[in-house]
Amino acid sequence: MKESIWFIKDLIDLEYFLQRDKSAEDESAQESLPERDRYIYLNKILPLKKEKQTLNPRRVIRSWLEQRREIERSRSGPNTLLPGDAFDEVYGLMRFGFLIVGLLSGAGLAFSFLNYRGTEPLNISVYFAGFVLTQCLVLLFFMGMFFIRKIRRTSFGVSVIFSLVSTLIATLIGKIRHRALETLSGSKRDSLEAVMGLIRGKRQIYGSLFYWPVFILAQVFGVGFNLGVFGATLLKVLGSDIAFGWQSTVQFSAQAVFKLIQAIALPWSWFVPADIAYPTLSQIKGSHMILKDGIYHLATQDLVSWWPFLCFALLTYGLLPRLILFVIGFIAQKRALMRIDFSHTACERLVHRLTAPLFSTEGRSSDPEAIPADNARAPDAAASDRRGVLTGKDMIVLIPEDIFEACSDNEFEGIISKTFGYPIRRRLRFGKDEEGDKTVLHEISRMKREDAAPNIVILQEAWQPPIREHLHFIRDLRRVLGKTSMIWVGLIGRPRRGNIFTQVKEEEWKAWHQKLEALGDPYLGLERLVANDT
Repeated sequence: MKESIWFIKDLIDLEYFLQRDKSAEDESAQESLPERDRYIYLNKILPLKKEKQTLNPRRVIRSWLEQRREIERSRSGPNTLLPGDAFDEVYGLMRFGFLIVGLLSGAGLAFSFLNYRGTEPLNISVYFAGFVLTQCLVLLFFMGMFFIRKIRRTSFGVSVIFSLVSTLIATLIGKIRHRALETLSGSKRDSLEAVMGLIRGKRQIYGSLFYWPVFILAQVFGVGFNLGVFGATLLKVLGSDIAFGWQSTVQFSAQAVFKLIQAIALPWSWFVPADIAYPTLSQIKGSHMILKDGIYHLATQDLVSWWPFLCFALLTYGLLPRLILFVIGFIAQKRALMRIDFSHTACERLVHRLTAPLFSTEGRSSDPEAIPADNARAPDAAASDRRGVLTGKDMIVLIPEDIFEACSDNEFEGIISKTFGYPIRRRLRFGKDEEGDKTVLHEISRMKREDAAPNIVILQEAWQPPIREHLHFIRDLRRVLGKTSMIWVGLIGRPRRGNIFTQVKEEEWKAWHQKLEALGDPYLGLERLVANDT
């Protein structure tokens, strides 16, 4: 259905809006986000259940994105150019440009080679090597590099094609990006700049997804190049008298050349008449050029028998592989989009804001973006409405040894459920000594074999700075869990008698946030754990 179909422009807009929300959080304006997102969920997303649409995270996030777009356009005008639209426009121009450049370059090279002066036949070996064999070798080279990267599990980002073409795309986007910037206020331009780095900075989340648009552009150029060569060849053949022959310093027999030509023509010789598919043995003999003998003894019917073979070879070994690779790239891009599970930190926060009931809905934010102008509001839903969106997930909580006993079960369970939306499966002590931490990591490794992607919360006292040992433990935990399991660091303030879930000071939050951001882990999140009455 439409809501679950994603395109690259949708991901760019999603990252743009998530980045804006993140910036709002950094400015201490996050109080308006739960109210706005809860409004969207209750009034726009939850009614989809009545239409018998499954509310999984993929559907919920897509519906939220559509609502954010509508809000943005209602506030800034229907002609507002969002980053996804800008990317789509640029990429469309790139496809057209690559096709035109391919056509012109292919036609130019072909016209240059086919400039026949009538004194010497054109050597079919040069044509075949330059326009057919070279393309085959290039394709084989990149296929070999592809399989080597697959075996070594190397990122697509090291691909030569990806590096060259993505650099070109980034340059062109930078030149026309001002169109998008003109429609945005100054406070939003930094967010757009951050989203433009999506291709470079989100590879761990989106994997090879942003390789495929570059791959498709390369195939578009290849298709244009082959069409240019083919068109130029036909124009020269139809519009002028061109003679083709073959010669070689190595004394190949005409029979050997005939067998080679037969083998090359196998893909089309079964449906094309033999006298057109490739030259006959007598025609090959009659078009053999010998430098000392000149061309006057060569028969015209033999010299013109080569061009259908050359055209069929170009279409079969040049154009057809490019078309096949274009389709493969399109399918691979679609599959990569379907594999995205939207489980990284920003999306987890978003789903929680959407589905978590509000404890107080009386206040209205002064932020005009928080809630649409429509005052109609649905009653807040019960926690049971979250089923289907938050299914099959619970938390493994790691608590420092010195505050483990102070975490009462009921209060801790309530805070974790309120903050993350998931119940606690198990609580583990850590931080006593190095051996104890190794034991914890071993236990988590054992639990991971039972659950492919468990959620982890590490409780930390914010007043204690994020020292190297803390970061090393997080890295060890990531190594045990794998790349896509969520790790949350839950910060608490300085514990007081009877309450350890106190407010976190802003400077302490920023210190932890900066250190964790430097790890570059999109599945590592930071949250405040605060009691309701604090």
